[in-house]
Amino acid sequence: MGNRFTAYGTRASEHLLYLSNGSTDVFFDVLTLAGCALAETPWQRNLVLHLADGHRIGRGFDGFDLSELPWTEDWPEEKAFLLEVVDKALTRYGWDRLAYDPPYAQGDLRRYRAMVAGLPAPVPVRRPAAWGDWRVPPPPAELERCAVHDIYEGRLGCRLCDPELVPLPPRPGG
Repeated sequence: MGNRFTAYGTRASEHLLYLSNGSTDVFFDVLTLAGCALAETPWQRNLVLHLADGHRIGRGFDGFDLSELPWTEDWPEEKAFLLEVVDKALTRYGWDRLAYDPPYAQGDLRRYRAMVAGLPAPVPVRRPAAWGDWRVPPPPAELERCAVHDIYEGRLGCRLCDPELVPLPPRPGG
Protein backbone atom coordinates (compact mmCIF):
# COMPACT_ATOMS: atom_id res chain seq x y z
CA MET A 1 0.00 0.00 0.00
CA GLY A 2 1.02 3.55 -0.52
CA ASN A 3 -0.21 7.07 -1.08
CA ARG A 4 -0.48 9.39 -4.03
CA PHE A 5 0.30 13.08 -3.63
CA THR A 6 -1.13 15.05 -6.52
CA ALA A 7 -1.88 18.59 -7.63
CA TYR A 8 -5.19 18.84 -9.43
CA GLY A 9 -5.01 21.35 -12.25
CA THR A 10 -1.40 20.59 -13.13
CA ARG A 11 -0.01 18.09 -15.62
CA ALA A 12 -0.38 14.78 -13.82
CA SER A 13 2.74 13.16 -15.27
CA GLU A 14 4.94 15.89 -13.81
CA HIS A 15 3.04 16.33 -10.56
CA LEU A 16 2.54 12.95 -9.02
CA LEU A 17 4.42 11.71 -5.99
CA TYR A 18 3.77 8.12 -4.96
CA LEU A 19 5.08 7.14 -1.53
CA SER A 20 4.98 3.89 0.38
CA ASN A 21 3.34 4.01 3.80
CA GLY A 22 6.74 4.27 5.49
CA SER A 23 7.89 7.02 3.14
CA THR A 24 4.60 8.86 3.75
CA ASP A 25 5.27 8.76 7.50
CA VAL A 26 8.78 10.10 6.96
CA PHE A 27 7.41 12.81 4.65
CA PHE A 28 4.92 13.99 7.28
CA ASP A 29 7.58 13.77 10.02
CA VAL A 30 10.02 16.09 8.26
CA LEU A 31 7.31 18.52 7.13
CA THR A 32 5.90 18.67 10.66
CA LEU A 33 9.33 19.45 12.12
CA ALA A 34 9.79 22.33 9.66
CA GLY A 35 6.22 23.59 9.85
CA CYS A 36 6.11 23.79 13.65
CA ALA A 37 9.13 26.09 13.52
CA LEU A 38 7.42 28.45 11.06
CA ALA A 39 3.65 28.53 11.63
CA GLU A 40 2.27 31.81 12.94
CA THR A 41 -1.22 32.39 11.51
CA PRO A 42 -4.32 30.25 12.14
CA TRP A 43 -4.22 28.91 8.55
CA GLN A 44 -0.54 27.99 8.89
CA ARG A 45 -1.07 26.30 12.26
CA ASN A 46 -4.02 24.32 10.90
CA LEU A 47 -1.91 23.16 7.96
CA VAL A 48 0.89 22.01 10.26
CA LEU A 49 -1.62 20.22 12.50
CA HIS A 50 -2.88 18.47 9.36
CA LEU A 51 0.71 17.34 8.75
CA ALA A 52 1.23 16.35 12.40
CA ASP A 53 -1.84 14.11 12.35
CA GLY A 54 -1.41 13.08 8.73
CA HIS A 55 -1.46 9.44 7.65
CA ARG A 56 -2.25 8.17 11.13
CA ILE A 57 -5.77 6.97 10.39
CA GLY A 58 -6.65 5.19 7.15
CA ARG A 59 -3.06 4.25 6.41
CA GLY A 60 -2.47 3.40 2.78
CA PHE A 61 -5.90 4.55 1.72
CA ASP A 62 -5.38 8.29 1.74
CA GLY A 63 -4.82 10.42 -1.29
CA PHE A 64 -3.35 13.86 -0.82
CA ASP A 65 -4.24 16.40 -3.45
CA LEU A 66 -3.12 20.00 -3.00
CA SER A 67 -6.46 21.26 -4.33
CA GLU A 68 -8.20 19.66 -1.33
CA LEU A 69 -6.52 21.96 1.16
CA PRO A 70 -8.92 24.64 2.42
CA TRP A 71 -7.23 27.49 0.57
CA THR A 72 -8.70 30.93 1.22
CA GLU A 73 -8.65 34.21 -0.65
CA ASP A 74 -5.10 34.53 0.74
CA TRP A 75 -3.99 31.44 -1.20
CA PRO A 76 -0.85 33.07 -2.68
CA GLU A 77 0.49 33.65 0.86
CA GLU A 78 -0.67 30.19 1.92
CA LYS A 79 1.10 28.60 -1.04
CA ALA A 80 4.24 30.63 -0.20
CA PHE A 81 4.07 29.32 3.36
CA LEU A 82 3.82 25.70 2.19
CA LEU A 83 6.84 26.29 -0.06
CA GLU A 84 8.70 27.78 2.92
CA VAL A 85 7.91 24.67 4.98
CA VAL A 86 9.20 22.39 2.22
CA ASP A 87 12.33 24.54 1.80
CA LYS A 88 13.04 24.40 5.55
CA ALA A 89 12.56 20.62 5.53
CA LEU A 90 15.02 20.40 2.62
CA THR A 91 17.68 21.93 4.90
CA ARG A 92 17.22 18.86 7.16
CA TYR A 93 15.85 21.13 9.87
CA GLY A 94 15.14 19.11 13.02
CA TRP A 95 16.13 15.79 11.48
CA ASP A 96 18.47 15.25 14.42
CA ARG A 97 15.27 14.67 16.48
CA LEU A 98 14.26 11.70 14.32
CA ALA A 99 14.97 8.17 15.55
CA TYR A 100 16.07 7.20 12.04
CA ASP A 101 17.87 8.56 8.98
CA PRO A 102 15.49 9.42 6.09
CA PRO A 103 17.70 8.72 3.04
CA TYR A 104 15.02 9.41 0.40
CA ALA A 105 13.20 12.33 2.00
CA GLN A 106 15.09 15.09 0.21
CA GLY A 107 14.25 13.67 -3.21
CA ASP A 108 10.59 13.33 -2.23
CA LEU A 109 10.58 16.88 -0.88
CA ARG A 110 12.11 18.25 -4.09
CA ARG A 111 9.41 16.56 -6.18
CA TYR A 112 6.68 17.81 -3.85
CA ARG A 113 8.11 21.31 -3.96
CA ALA A 114 7.83 21.30 -7.75
CA MET A 115 4.18 20.25 -7.40
CA VAL A 116 3.43 23.07 -4.96
CA ALA A 117 5.32 25.63 -7.04
CA GLY A 118 3.38 24.61 -10.16
CA LEU A 119 -0.01 24.79 -8.46
CA PRO A 120 -2.24 27.35 -10.20
CA ALA A 121 -4.95 29.28 -8.37
CA PRO A 122 -6.90 26.64 -6.49
CA VAL A 123 -10.15 25.41 -7.97
CA PRO A 124 -12.92 25.53 -5.37
CA VAL A 125 -13.73 22.00 -4.31
CA ARG A 126 -16.23 20.60 -1.90
CA ARG A 127 -14.43 19.78 1.32
CA PRO A 128 -15.59 17.55 4.15
CA ALA A 129 -16.85 19.44 7.20
CA ALA A 130 -13.96 17.86 9.13
CA TRP A 131 -11.56 20.32 7.47
CA GLY A 132 -13.25 23.23 9.24
CA ASP A 133 -12.38 26.83 8.57
CA TRP A 134 -8.61 27.19 8.71
CA ARG A 135 -8.97 30.95 9.21
CA VAL A 136 -10.11 30.10 12.75
CA PRO A 137 -7.36 29.30 15.27
CA PRO A 138 -7.09 25.60 16.10
CA PRO A 139 -7.86 24.37 19.64
CA PRO A 140 -5.01 25.37 21.98
CA ALA A 141 -4.65 21.81 23.27
CA GLU A 142 -3.70 20.62 19.77
CA LEU A 143 -0.93 23.22 19.63
CA GLU A 144 0.75 21.93 22.77
CA ARG A 145 4.25 20.75 21.96
CA CYS A 146 5.90 17.47 22.73
CA ALA A 147 8.50 17.94 25.46
CA VAL A 148 10.92 15.65 23.61
CA HIS A 149 10.49 16.68 19.95
CA ASP A 150 9.05 20.22 20.18
CA ILE A 151 6.31 19.58 17.61
CA TYR A 152 2.55 19.96 17.90
CA GLU A 153 0.78 17.16 19.73
CA GLY A 154 -2.26 17.51 17.45
CA ARG A 155 -5.30 15.34 18.10
CA LEU A 156 -3.30 12.10 18.13
CA GLY A 157 -0.19 12.97 20.17
CA CYS A 158 3.36 13.50 19.01
CA ARG A 159 3.92 11.68 15.73
CA LEU A 160 7.63 11.23 16.50
CA CYS A 161 6.85 9.47 19.81
CA ASP A 162 4.35 7.11 18.16
CA PRO A 163 6.01 3.66 17.86
CA GLU A 164 3.57 2.76 15.05
CA LEU A 165 5.11 5.44 12.82
CA VAL A 166 8.84 4.82 13.19
CA PRO A 167 9.92 3.41 9.82
CA LEU A 168 11.48 0.00 9.74
CA PRO A 169 15.14 -0.08 8.78
CA PRO A 170 15.83 -1.20 5.20
CA ARG A 171 16.38 -4.92 4.69
CA PRO A 172 19.97 -5.94 3.99
CA GLY A 173 20.57 -6.17 0.27
CA GLY A 174 17.39 -4.40 -0.77
